[in-house]
Amino acid sequence: MKKHILISGAGIAGLTAANFLAKEGHNVTVIDRSPSFSKAGFLISLKSFGVKIMDELGLTENLQAESSPSETVHFVETNEEIIQSIDYDKMHTNIERSVLISRGGLHHVLYDSVKNDVNVLFDTTISQLEEKSDFTKVILSDGNSIHVDLVIVSEGLRSSTRERYFTNYQLEDFNTLYVGGKLKQNHEKQVGVFKVYIDVNRSLHIYPIAEDEIAIQCYIRNSEDLGFIKDHASSILKDSFGDYNPEVKQLLQDLLDDGFFFMDKMGMVNAPNLHNGRLVLLGDAGFCPTALSGMGASLSIYGAKALAHYIAEYPGDILTACDNYNKLMQPIVEKFQTNAKNNAASFLPRSEAELEKFVNGFRAANDKAIQKIMTEPIVLTKDQENFILN
Repeated sequence: MKKHILISGAGIAGLTAANFLAKEGHNVTVIDRSPSFSKAGFLISLKSFGVKIMDELGLTENLQAESSPSETVHFVETNEEIIQSIDYDKMHTNIERSVLISRGGLHHVLYDSVKNDVNVLFDTTISQLEEKSDFTKVILSDGNSIHVDLVIVSEGLRSSTRERYFTNYQLEDFNTLYVGGKLKQNHEKQVGVFKVYIDVNRSLHIYPIAEDEIAIQCYIRNSEDLGFIKDHASSILKDSFGDYNPEVKQLLQDLLDDGFFFMDKMGMVNAPNLHNGRLVLLGDAGFCPTALSGMGASLSIYGAKALAHYIAEYPGDILTACDNYNKLMQPIVEKFQTNAKNNAASFLPRSEAELEKFVNGFRAANDKAIQKIMTEPIVLTKDQENFILN
């Protein structure tokens, strides 16, 4: 009952699915529009069940080799006054310790572990799908066609395949920009000790990840259209923090002059059904929770394992497997998308009054309260961990 499965989009979700499905013995073809892969990319924090699943794949050692040290994070006001300091070891006492890694580094670990077991086609996309009675004919952008039992769409937030073949979904504009950047620069900051500025409608995260490298992340509320943002990314980043202290402004200027940064407008995907026949959505293409959830990568990894689990459980019935995957994922997606909205309200306050309320409450919180705030929203129930449907 082994299947031929096509995965369109070789990001974190797609490659995790490829790992699990290849281990189950399926014939897996992975396509990606990129001409090649790079280890470059902005930082992500892999947390909770995402770390656990990587361990199940036997990739913990490789993951740690690609990771960056993380010891303490200081949440501060723009005047440098500390709101709250969090020790990562203490925060993760009862759950898997989070792993700070570049998106490219995590991607490399997943790709390197599966590249010899699946067929990977670069610079290739889906041109057309034709669903037959017992298979799907896929015409690729190179003109070739293949017959597959399932197409997994893991093309990211703005998936073109989802747009063409799914109608009952909504791409919700979060009206917030995400900026991820890296700067090669010698500095005197302590590696692994991070600083997060909390401010009205914006936050700035500074991560010294090596003695000669600093990673920077920002969240900026912005309602401009994506085209304008792409054309004015540098000025938006510079102007958004133009009233910060000289050291911060110089760091951002250095990033613009000599570093690498990525800016995009965040959005959520709300899809009440994650599959349309033998076409199934995975990762950000189906349930993007935004970077503000803190769980985007982990949720993609979990979804990939869940889909592979149900395919193995129903080897002769792909449609039932997809149905159960959809039923499992919907409440989990809602949970993490709600977390993102709550985090936006807390860490990107819309007014000085909201900022003051958050700062006072966060500053007064004890260790137990902080652990509850930071870890309770990122765990699953035992049934969800074991893919048991209620």
